[in-house]
Amino acid sequence: MSDTARPRALLSVSDKTGLTDLARGLANRGFELVSTGGTARAIREAGLPVTDVAQVTGAPEMLDGRVKTLHPRVHGGVLANLHDPSHRAQLAEQGIEPFSVVVVNLYRFEQAAAAGDLSDDRLIEEIDIGGPALVRASAKNHANVAIVTDPADYEAVLAAIDEHGQVPLPTRRQLALKAYRRTAAYDAAIVAELASRWTPDDPTPEVVPLALRRSLELRYGENPHQRAALYSVVGADPSLGPFVLGAAPLQGKPLSYNNLLDASAAAAMARDLVGRAVVIVKHGNPCGAAEADDLVAAWERALEADRVSAFGGVVAVRGVVGEDLAERLANLFLEVVVAERFEAPARAVLAAKPDLRLLEDRTITQPTTVALEARAAGGGVLLMTSDAEPDDPASWRTVTKREPTGSEAADLAFAWRIARHVKSNAIVLARDGAIVGVGAGQMNRVQSARLAVEQAGERARGASCASDAFFPFPDAVETCLGAGVTAVVEPGGSRKDDDVIAAVDAAGATMVFTGRRHFRH
Repeated sequence: MSDTARPRALLSVSDKTGLTDLARGLANRGFELVSTGGTARAIREAGLPVTDVAQVTGAPEMLDGRVKTLHPRVHGGVLANLHDPSHRAQLAEQGIEPFSVVVVNLYRFEQAAAAGDLSDDRLIEEIDIGGPALVRASAKNHANVAIVTDPADYEAVLAAIDEHGQVPLPTRRQLALKAYRRTAAYDAAIVAELASRWTPDDPTPEVVPLALRRSLELRYGENPHQRAALYSVVGADPSLGPFVLGAAPLQGKPLSYNNLLDASAAAAMARDLVGRAVVIVKHGNPCGAAEADDLVAAWERALEADRVSAFGGVVAVRGVVGEDLAERLANLFLEVVVAERFEAPARAVLAAKPDLRLLEDRTITQPTTVALEARAAGGGVLLMTSDAEPDDPASWRTVTKREPTGSEAADLAFAWRIARHVKSNAIVLARDGAIVGVGAGQMNRVQSARLAVEQAGERARGASCASDAFFPFPDAVETCLGAGVTAVVEPGGSRKDDDVIAAVDAAGATMVFTGRRHFRH
């Protein structure tokens, strides 16, 4: 090894984007190029001199390319600490020249897994071994080596060399950090895909190597002084993530943290409804929802539930927004409207509200398929299987003397589908396929019941009530019955069930037990 030797760059990439421009830039700046397989071929075809790794190692590529760079003459040149005289002496003794730039991107495992049609054996061949080894080795030795894993960084690396004569240490540190993030995400994607194939019934394994990729920068967090971004789970099917990952933004200001929470909540509720429907959400809870054959009618009935709270709300439309509905949406200040689709005339109407965010989610009429839910708590992360599986009203049990009428049964099912999305303690009153009152997020169920009947007013007469968990005492259900509610659905299971049932019977109302609770904290 000579102090006057030309700087060397090792290039071995799966993604050839920008490769020849980078190789030419390095060569023009005096670098010797060393490369492998298809990368070397692409560089050579661009008319640039390149040394094959096999010439450096003295060994051919082996085992269908599985073994190329896994050799002391490569990793010695990558890992040597040139500030250590003994390392320099060992390189000189072995005739190994160091590398100052290493350019590697990995086999496209994520894309291969997303295709979904590869056998296990074929997918395994898409797992890179030599690439991650080089990336991690170079990142560890960032004091001497610049590791470049993203084609988006090629121009910046060349510019840094022009300005400083080499890639400076601060830049090498940032490149190393990016490299470690890449290998962490790569390993997480492999684990996620293989786990889905080999242990699909184990949603809470001992170790979950969770990697997140930033999908969207947000205007701010829950409050303006907080920063936030939306991240998607690396290796997960994007169709299983928050709806917004697959939603197309059509207009409006950038989404905020709260916009995303509310839009996601509204879309989740819309997925649980039937046919054409409209949901209005404020602070994660529904302030209006209705099912109807006509979307305009659904909007009007949803809005009627709580016109005050709907101001500044987020709307999910289970269907296609036409011009008539758009005109009505435009008459109220809204933050976000997410729908299956917006017709061109509707887009023209809503264009007059440039701050209104429009999102198209073509899957909003399909059932929710989220497998796991994650939340931060106590400095850790809580994981649980999703509460997305629909309930079957045919399995419910009438526990009172009177059976529900047909219209009551329909409203009970509707109210129950909404209640599972309302913050506990949740009370939902519904009549004729529309919300008329909601009590959410209270510390006791009686207060939630009072809020729901107060909001409903006279509309509570003949309404059906859903409670996300059992009534521990008759008091909350008596509040609803006193306002004119005639049917109740709840999980059952309280020690006071008999007292609650007796209160419903005494009012001539009806009650069904679902046997299933839907707390949402």
